[in-house]
Amino acid sequence: AKSRAYDALFGAMTLPPDIMEDPSQLDRLYNDLYSDGDGEMGLRCQFVADKVELRKEVLDIIGPPLLLCPFDSIRLENNRFDREGILFAIDLLKHNKSMVSLHLAGNTIETDDDFNLLSEVISNHPSLKELDLTRCAGPNITSVSVNSIVLASKGLKALHLTGNDISTDGSSIIADCLAADPPLQELFLAGNKLNDDDAELIAEGLKTNTNLKKIDLRDNAIGRLGCKALFKAIFNDESLNSVSSSNHTCDILASSYKIPCINKEIFGGKSGVLLAKKFAMIAPPNDQDVNVHLFSEVPPELIHKVLKLVQKYPEKNVWKYMRHLLQGDELLENGAAHVEESSEEEELF
Repeated sequence: AKSRAYDALFGAMTLPPDIMEDPSQLDRLYNDLYSDGDGEMGLRCQFVADKVELRKEVLDIIGPPLLLCPFDSIRLENNRFDREGILFAIDLLKHNKSMVSLHLAGNTIETDDDFNLLSEVISNHPSLKELDLTRCAGPNITSVSVNSIVLASKGLKALHLTGNDISTDGSSIIADCLAADPPLQELFLAGNKLNDDDAELIAEGLKTNTNLKKIDLRDNAIGRLGCKALFKAIFNDESLNSVSSSNHTCDILASSYKIPCINKEIFGGKSGVLLAKKFAMIAPPNDQDVNVHLFSEVPPELIHKVLKLVQKYPEKNVWKYMRHLLQGDELLENGAAHVEESSEEEELF
């Protein structure tokens, strides 16, 4: 039974006979493989068990040694967990203070108590940066419990909550969390029950957020009004001041309506994005007219700075993104897929 369990979990990794006889020696193998020779841990180490049914007898075998091994990342996905499995994963996180990534996708958490226990451990964890709870909420989980995960994620850089039937019931917890500008860089909320009201709250929260780079809101109940609010969050073209106070760091993915994803596409960071947005309003690409009325809000003593700015007109490779912004309202009315989706993968931790 021990051999079969280890073969399933470790695949091509060959374990010495003494470890097969005594699973508690797994921590010795871990140290032999990942120590740099001076007692310091060298390589990052990941424990992966995908689509492996982890019954209680298997957890009893691998549990004690795993608690002793400071894995950087643990991925337990689609394991047909019962409550013992969820508590096992929570216990791993609690005992491993150096873990940066925990994936539990496809393993159902059945009770609010277990969700709240996980939230408590996350909020007190010193190094966790990524948490994947895709399709984890059981049918009896309340929105309050799922929202507690959002509140506990202040130190994370990536949070996956796709496919959990999340509805906020009017709560602004997600929006308030974003408005507080935590270190979170990626938030996945696709496949839930968020609506236009939620989108408007999220859009408001994004106005003061400078860290989030991507929020995925696809396959929710967000329609044209919600998408319009989200678009205004990244490009409020009412005035030069309003566009300056827009969000210049986050790309928004939403179903049914096009929201131009340009914040990660324009070179030069936040300042480069802001410059492109301002010029999209002042002097659109391939347009002979200059919208001089926008300068009415500029104090006379600063006009010379505006004229100097004109000499920094964006390069041609940016023009298409500027046109996407100017087409924003039209695209929202037409209602189709996204204009742009960035395929760039970034190292989060």
